[in-house]
Amino acid sequence: MNFFHKIYAVWQKVSVIQKALLTGVLLTFILVSVVFTKWAKQPDFAVLFSNLAVEEAAKITDKLSEKSIPYELRNGGTAVYAPRKDIYQLRADLAKEGLPGGSRGGYKLFDDEKIGTSPFVQGVNLQRALQDELANSIQMIEGIDHARVHIVKPQNNLFKNESQQTTASVVLRLRPGVNLSPGSIAAITRLVAGSVEGLKSENVTVVDGRGNLLSGNGTEAIDNGASMVADYKERVERNLEKKVEDMLTAAIGAGRVSVKVSAVVNTVSTKTTRENYDKKNMVPTKEESSSNSEVAAAGNGNEKKDKSNVTEYAVGKTVEQVIQLAGGIESLSVAAFVDLSPRITADMNDTAKAEALAKGKIMQITDVEQIIRTALGLTEKDTIKVVETTFAPPKPVEEVKASPWPMYLGIAKNASLGIMAVCALLALRIFAKSAGAADTAEQSQSAAAGVSAGQPAMMPMQSMTGVDQNMLRKQISAALQSNPAAVRQLFSSWIQEK
Repeated sequence: MNFFHKIYAVWQKVSVIQKALLTGVLLTFILVSVVFTKWAKQPDFAVLFSNLAVEEAAKITDKLSEKSIPYELRNGGTAVYAPRKDIYQLRADLAKEGLPGGSRGGYKLFDDEKIGTSPFVQGVNLQRALQDELANSIQMIEGIDHARVHIVKPQNNLFKNESQQTTASVVLRLRPGVNLSPGSIAAITRLVAGSVEGLKSENVTVVDGRGNLLSGNGTEAIDNGASMVADYKERVERNLEKKVEDMLTAAIGAGRVSVKVSAVVNTVSTKTTRENYDKKNMVPTKEESSSNSEVAAAGNGNEKKDKSNVTEYAVGKTVEQVIQLAGGIESLSVAAFVDLSPRITADMNDTAKAEALAKGKIMQITDVEQIIRTALGLTEKDTIKVVETTFAPPKPVEEVKASPWPMYLGIAKNASLGIMAVCALLALRIFAKSAGAADTAEQSQSAAAGVSAGQPAMMPMQSMTGVDQNMLRKQISAALQSNPAAVRQLFSSWIQEK
């Protein structure tokens, strides 16, 4: 009996419930195997390139399709994902082909320039290349996702109007949540103005992607350094606020202090020259003496003489130059809210709460004002206002619960493996039991056939009722003498049937 006949015999032996169970186990095994095979063949994707232009992403995906490499487009088609194991090799291969090459040609425009190009076309290409190179440089600034530069130069002619000047416009697309500081905007205007001949900073207009004017006409103060002073002023105010809040928080608790500082910063640099003269220490530098004599007429005997001495002195002089740079703090205005009520926490017992309430305020408001004055070095011309109030209790922070899906997927994977193992063991057990019964029946038939070959066939156990006992003994005795092994197997099958 071959393998398929044995399977068919086993299938005939099992009951209807066992057939249904075996069918369900087989279908489950096939389904789970297909799912796991598909999941195992799914590649582990990683970022190949990101922040791509749509045109560049299309070129890269075409190359990947030619090489039969799976890929995925994400982030609105600006990011290409490829199998993780091939990432570095793919980047090297695509770099050989000049991908990603950027949507701007820059000075690469002149690499493929044809012979005989007119001067006009060369001038246009030069301007295009300069615009692209400036845009690439601006995009290197942190927070800028994309930039475009437009440069307009007046035409050169014999009757050039001096009022026509070179101008430039810069359009920026900022990353979400990014706001450029005035210093960064001033740096962009200086970069563009310094790269184009005849372009002044006040003729550079910078606009963001939302249409907000960041610099241009009316914003010359940015180019004159006022933006730097504004940044300095803001940093000074934040540092002073943090200094006071940290000190008061250590005394009255976190979330019970709010301080705001406004600083008046000197934005003008001055240079003063002073000359001091020391009259007490004079040094003679020149002495002159003169004499005049006059003789009278003869006989009178009179003679007149005049003498004079002139001395010049040099007075000591001290020259002092005092240079006062911009950025000095001229005055400060401080406003503060403080909560001086007793600190009562949830972990306090009733006795501790009663003691805290009995002590009253943590400190007096005059003490808070004096602490702020001393910490900031306030003078009489500075103003300060401290108000005592009760702060609202902070809202409880809602814990962000992690998604349970990764855990459920892990449990499902492990459970599916366990179910497959249990189903396989159950199927093997059913098949083994049925196959054992079929083998026993086959051995019984062969034993009976062997006995009947030498002696008359022995009657089955079911048909022995009413048979002559003497004849049965003779058959058993003859079978034992001729083929004892077959008789033993026959008796074993009878016992199993019982």
